[in-house]
Amino acid sequence: MGSTLMDGTEQIIFINEELGEFSGYVFLEDMQVGDTIIIRGYVKDHEDSVYKKTSEDTFSNVQALPAVYVKPILGKVGLKFTAQQTAGTYRTITHQWFKR
Repeated sequence: MGSTLMDGTEQIIFINEELGEFSGYVFLEDMQVGDTIIIRGYVKDHEDSVYKKTSEDTFSNVQALPAVYVKPILGKVGLKFTAQQTAGTYRTITHQWFKR
């Protein structure tokens, strides 16, 4: 399982550039009132090798359901997920990823 200390910048929490189906969990149990974290997903375009955003979810304050499920996604050229804390006291988030 990985862990990432938030610092206000968009940080990569998962990246892969091989063929496969990937899913995972991001754990936000340490969030408190006033905290905001954004989780973004990207896929790499095989034509120009640029990552294009596929998803963006914002989580604020204490989380009633702190385990955020990242649905399975197929990747061939590249997949990337990032986290960015935009408000509150910087927290460490943990995350785990699976290949099928």
